[in-house]
Amino acid sequence: MDAKILTLKTLFGSEVSYRIPQFQRPYAWKKGEQWEPLWHDVRNVAEKILSRQDGKVPPHFMGAIVLQSRESSTGEVDKRIVVDGQQRLTTLQLLIRAAQDVFQSLNDTERANRLSELTLNAEEHWGGDPDNQTKIRQSNLNDQRAFQDAIRATGAGQGSLRAIGESFQYFKEQVTDWLNKEPANRVACSNALEETLVQYLQVAAIDLDEGEKPHFIFAVLNTRAEPLKQSDHIKNTVMYEADVVDDGLKAGELWGMFDNNDWWRKDTQDGRLIRIHLDRFLNYWMVTQLGQEVTSEQVSSEFTKFIDTEKDSAGLTAVANIDAIAASIRKAGVVYQDMEEARQPGIKTFLQRVKTLELGVVMPPLLWLYTNDIADDRRQRSVQALESYLVRRMLCGLSSQGLNRFFIELVRELKASSADCVDTRVIEFLSGSTVDNRLWPKDGMLAERLIQTPMRGNASRQKMVLEAIEMSLRSDKTESLGQFRNLTVEHIMPQSWERNWPLPENTEEATDSRNQAVKEIGNLTLVTSKLNSSLSNAPWTEKRETLEKHAAFRLNWELLKDAPDVWDEAAIQERSKQLYEVIKEIWPYADKL
Repeated sequence: MDAKILTLKTLFGSEVSYRIPQFQRPYAWKKGEQWEPLWHDVRNVAEKILSRQDGKVPPHFMGAIVLQSRESSTGEVDKRIVVDGQQRLTTLQLLIRAAQDVFQSLNDTERANRLSELTLNAEEHWGGDPDNQTKIRQSNLNDQRAFQDAIRATGAGQGSLRAIGESFQYFKEQVTDWLNKEPANRVACSNALEETLVQYLQVAAIDLDEGEKPHFIFAVLNTRAEPLKQSDHIKNTVMYEADVVDDGLKAGELWGMFDNNDWWRKDTQDGRLIRIHLDRFLNYWMVTQLGQEVTSEQVSSEFTKFIDTEKDSAGLTAVANIDAIAASIRKAGVVYQDMEEARQPGIKTFLQRVKTLELGVVMPPLLWLYTNDIADDRRQRSVQALESYLVRRMLCGLSSQGLNRFFIELVRELKASSADCVDTRVIEFLSGSTVDNRLWPKDGMLAERLIQTPMRGNASRQKMVLEAIEMSLRSDKTESLGQFRNLTVEHIMPQSWERNWPLPENTEEATDSRNQAVKEIGNLTLVTSKLNSSLSNAPWTEKRETLEKHAAFRLNWELLKDAPDVWDEAAIQERSKQLYEVIKEIWPYADKL
């Protein structure tokens, strides 16, 4: 490596194109964290120049950048890859361009022209490529447009909501305010600012040997900055392997669906982890490829091993190999987003229930099922088995601890199975364990946990079960009631029953029995929020009359049709038995699938 301390005049003064490679992140510097401190430093140096007595002003060191030479045609600009420091270089260009723009507005044309030599290359050195006009060539297409607008003065970044446009406007405002602070001293201030920008800001430029892998160097250098995410490392590897360091079009084909959709970088709860969607998805995708556990910290390292293995086993070139892998990731990404948004055709209701159950651990086998060539009927049967397994476990109060590894083992089983028996393998696997942390509860256990015991699950999960019962009681001739958004779980015998629901015998044992009964599924139903508030803690005769007037759900019609004159523990138990019979049909055990 060769390191030199350079002024901005030396750095930008020659005909050069600093190319931001595809493995770099989009421009992300912000006002409070970077722009304000930078302008503060620039202004301080300029003010020291204005007040210097002995002619000595120390330069301001701005850190290091790492570069690597690229081949250029004869007479073309000198091309350099920016391995590290793209945020700094981009911001310095925007600062210089903002100062140039202000000088031009003040009719200081000669000074503005001098600064333009630090932001634009002469046309005879473009080599027929207009993108060589600017000293920096952005790889991110959105950043590229905003940056070129600013530097080429085609609107000067105005109206851009991207950080690049905002940065340009910020520096333009600061330079304008500072130069106009003392109009009589404006020429001296202009001299000081130009001198600062040209001579007193310095960077350490490190040139890598041609044999160095720039995306590895970038990753190492950024370990102490804002940490690179696992998906950043994977993107870097894809871009390097595909040899698209500055090919924006090819990079967009490979990874654009993730870079150009903000959804992928939104945080999502993943158990105790908070990760962006893209990191979580790539973790699941790696599990589907390897059929083994991949921790959140191992995703990128396992990916690197995976692409080497795939290349060697298939006899592919690096580029052909990474093209195929990136295509597989994109295909799975579409499926994953549809699943996360609960819009995957055929399983929307199941996906909504998975969210309610908070069991994202089932995603690896789901992703495998929907990214491989499996017949739709076999997929549907597999999903039905998974749903029955998950809901029955919830209703029986079984812990979800350990299910992550269990479903990863299922993926491994599926990878070794024939496509024409996938559903049978899923059912056999789910029903094959007898230990509680993996058990698929049979009908007997389900009845035992549902009848005469409090219903498991929080209110949203109880509501999910009651909604499923309601849907099962409907037919294609039943009038549609639309969405279930405004429904609430109503306790027929209220939890505060003491005032209007007196016990025949006021004993401690009877009180305990009733307190348990009110929590059973047989005592629960669905009503609208308005109807819920009107029912409140009213006695059974009033509740029954109100329900008869307003009930629109099959669940409540069935309740009222056979409802006794007295709603007590026996009535609750009887209804629990009835609802159990419905539940075991909605979520059948393995032998009924």
